[in-house]
Order: sequence, then structure tokens, then C-alpha cells
Amino acid sequence: MPLRIMVVDDENINLRLVSRLLEMEGYEVITAQSGEAALQLTDQTPPDLAFLDVMMPDMDGYELCRRLRQNPVTAYIPIVILTALVDENDRLKGIEAGADDCLPKPFDMDVLRTVTRRFLQDRDHGGTP
Repeated sequence: MPLRIMVVDDENINLRLVSRLLEMEGYEVITAQSGEAALQLTDQTPPDLAFLDVMMPDMDGYELCRRLRQNPVTAYIPIVILTALVDENDRLKGIEAGADDCLPKPFDMDVLRTVTRRFLQDRDHGGTP
């Protein structure tokens, strides 16, 4: 069973780009275009890792991160914030919200692969990508 990664971004092009890369690496990818949709997905099927965009219309990525951390089912999922915001205070906000890492957009695909592998290396379910 492949490891499951949730990607949350309101911009369809970013969602497709990140999803496609992760699928090519052998991961199962679930996607959401809003914070509320992401919360519903995690209630049904908790992922092994989550990538969250910061700027979304219904709930920003920081709030989504906080809510995932408050839920006992998703509290220990590694969370990486993806942000176009470049100020160090924005990165700090992500860490304070409970994110394990923050990647600035645009990001290098090799960096995304490396970060993904780092967080999933101990969560192998029998088929390491």
C-alpha cells in the first residue's frame, strides 16, 4: 500500500504540479482546494504527510495546520507549509502553527522530493517509493 500524501492548494495548476510529481514518485495523492475540504478528507482517510498552501480563500494554511494539530487523528502527521510569502515572519507563523517545515514557492522539484522522503522514511507501509 503506497504512502498517502495530501496536497491542499486553491490554485489548480499548483495542485496538479505537486500531485503529478508525487504520483510519479509512487505515492498516493489526495487533494483539496480548500481548508474545509481538507479537514473532511482527513476525517475519512488520514494522510501520512500533508502539504498546505498558505493563501486560500476559506481558511489559510496556518489555521488549517492548527486544526489538524488539534485533531487526535491528524495531530502527528508531518505538515509542510508551501508559501509564496517570502518574509521570515511568514515562515515563523507556519512553525508556530505547528508545521514541521516551510517551503517557499516556487520550489525546486528536487527539494520537494527530498523533503517528502525525509518525512516519510519512517512511515513506510511496505512499499518504499
